[in-house]
Amino acid sequence: MPQELMKEFIGKVCTIMMFNESFGVQGKIVAIEDNWIKVDEKNRIRIINGDMVRDISIAPEKYQK
Repeated sequence: MPQELMKEFIGKVCTIMMFNESFGVQGKIVAIEDNWIKVDEKNRIRIINGDMVRDISIAPEKYQK
């Protein structure tokens, strides 16, 4: 996934679907560096390889807090 497109999602609560998983990762994207996405979930920080991302969707406005 192109990094310039992913940067539009920084600061937003998103669901990230990956090629090898049935369930997505949901959290706020806090940073994107090189091909890595840093996601703040409820109780932890995850670093996701951008090559494994199938799609990213933005949560509705009511979840953006």
